[in-house]
Amino acid sequence: MAMPQLALAQPIPAAAGDLHLDEARVQSFRDAGFLRLEALTTAEEIAEIRAALEPLFEKHAGEKEGAFADQVAGSEAKVMSSPQILNPVNYVPRLHQTKCFKNALHIARQILGPEARCFFDLSILKKPRIGAPTPWHQDEAFRDPNFAYNELTVWVPLQEVVPENGCLQFIPGSHLAPVLEHRSANNDPTSQAVECIAPIDESSAVTCPLKPGGATLHHHRTLHRSAPNVSTVPRFTYIMTFGVTPVPASQPRSFPWLNQKETPIQERKRRWMRRGGVVVTVWRRLRRGDLTNWRAALYGLRRSIRILRRGL
Repeated sequence: MAMPQLALAQPIPAAAGDLHLDEARVQSFRDAGFLRLEALTTAEEIAEIRAALEPLFEKHAGEKEGAFADQVAGSEAKVMSSPQILNPVNYVPRLHQTKCFKNALHIARQILGPEARCFFDLSILKKPRIGAPTPWHQDEAFRDPNFAYNELTVWVPLQEVVPENGCLQFIPGSHLAPVLEHRSANNDPTSQAVECIAPIDESSAVTCPLKPGGATLHHHRTLHRSAPNVSTVPRFTYIMTFGVTPVPASQPRSFPWLNQKETPIQERKRRWMRRGGVVVTVWRRLRRGDLTNWRAALYGLRRSIRILRRGL
């Protein structure tokens, strides 16, 4: 099916990608594990990104390849309250040519080093009044425990976000701890989400409302969540995860909550990969320049093999 193209109202400014954090803000990120930015891009570009992403949700883009699913609800849910699309750049390649993306990449390289690249992007729609809460979790709890990571996530709301429609909350300093114990959200192994079940001091949580054009950054071990959308309007977000190529973990570890997952999206993705999706995935990554680094290419190969075997 034909996918919408992202049409920018104006050419991308020459300075896009030059947004720079001063040392105080970089240190704040390192100390707290998150950072709130008033302006990553313009409100006008945010409106254009949203206009490009909204039709993808209407068409369930990527459903056959395991890219479209509810973020929290399990397979028994009758209605999707918080659908998500993995790697929407596969359907709107222009997303990675925006000022939003270029500034996010520049900041990621400033913090993580010049080899940082985008590993994946994601868009989430929390529907009005029924959009489910995202439980407390660490992003690394979703990742392969056989590797060590150096990553950050840039979370961009596509409209104003406040507590009523699900802005993010963070636990400062939680990134300094290891990955804590998690389980599938609502203890349902068919849910895409995981939730931290270790004790959390929620009294220290920091809430981060944002205007269009703003963003938050967070470390891959920072505990964070968002409340349900109890407002009367949908809440859209565009999320980008950047990192350097993961390396084998120095100590063995396991994430049993991942081994217990049995989600329909895993089977759809595995079936699609076995029917030629591997070739499509490689072509997409080559088109974006993701495989120019041999370490990244090797890691991508291992991930593909893991998906083919287990769908994770």
